[in-house]
Amino acid sequence: MTTDLEEMYKVDVLAKKAGGYFSIPDEDELAYTDLLFSVCNQFGIRYYNATPKERFFVEEVTRVTWEHQNAQTAESIAAIRPAFAI
Repeated sequence: MTTDLEEMYKVDVLAKKAGGYFSIPDEDELAYTDLLFSVCNQFGIRYYNATPKERFFVEEVTRVTWEHQNAQTAESIAAIRPAFAI
């Protein structure tokens, strides 16, 4: 029979293997994820089954869209790196 202390240790070992503990996503992270899956839906791409090329495409469209949305809300004129720029 395991004790609570042994169970806590198991969690620590698993966290160390995974690279550390996780934190609950904040509002911006959730909004970004929603936008990513919205872009996937718009282009008919299932993210987890997508090819690397499809993933890169939707990630880049999401990044640029996110930056434009944030620039508009912050009334910022910061330069946004264009999609697919080298």
